Amino acid sequence: MQIQFDDRVNYSVDNVERSIAADTEISKKYTGEQKKDLYKKKLAMLDTYPQLKKMIDINYIYNYPLENVQNWGKIGIIPPEIVITDDRIKDMCRYQFWTNFISRTTNKREWRFTRCPGLETASACPYFSPPAKKVREMLDNSDIFIVAQTKPFCDYSGVQWQYKVITQYCEDLQKMLGKEAVVQRSGAGPCQICYPEGCLENGDCRNPEKQVPALESLGIPVAQLCRDMALLTNDKSWELTWIKHWGLESQWPKVWKVHFGIAIKLDGAKKA
Repeated sequence: MQIQFDDRVNYSVDNVERSIAADTEISKKYTGEQKKDLYKKKLAMLDTYPQLKKMIDINYIYNYPLENVQNWGKIGIIPPEIVITDDRIKDMCRYQFWTNFISRTTNKREWRFTRCPGLETASACPYFSPPAKKVREMLDNSDIFIVAQTKPFCDYSGVQWQYKVITQYCEDLQKMLGKEAVVQRSGAGPCQICYPEGCLENGDCRNPEKQVPALESLGIPVAQLCRDMALLTNDKSWELTWIKHWGLESQWPKVWKVHFGIAIKLDGAKKA
């Protein structure tokens, strides 16, 4: 295995994420060709579920009468066997950065150089979210992993709208395949399924069955997930560009993408 990094910025977020991904058993186990072979098998499996196959189409999501639904750009599947989960990804939430958020003490917006404010606070964030070992068990109990990605967009007001899409999509999957078919759902950023109500925090949750932890909160390196999607689909637009100087005037690029991931178990599911 040959690992290629930019030695000039060894501790960039990009290189740290790539290093963690490269250091996992999953990366060491599967070559690119083996990943493609698994992918072909999953596509063949999907052929036996024609209604599900129709759902794995971005136009299906566009039919939802929901806010910002057109922000979503593409959707596909990946073999859950090659999805990485590692607790070191969760630890990256400890990175310090300049952020502007509402202070708990003054209830006013203020700038602070700090870690993500959701860490060890929001109930779907580390370390209330399941450990990588548990997520690995859920992935191993799944048959396909559905991944959706938005188009590049710019919106500093938050991405609460993504949770309505994820919830509706999972409900459709459960109606079609059975309630137990959805093994795990995940999105981007601290879960806001209860928005505009705030999270109960400290591990407490009003809607545990609908909770949507971030992919990173499950230990999944999203950039590697997208590199694998690009490999499997021959669509380079899946790949990500890491943002530098987030939220500052010098931020580049000025746009970003968010994702959701849903682990699906088809064994025993209804072949609708």
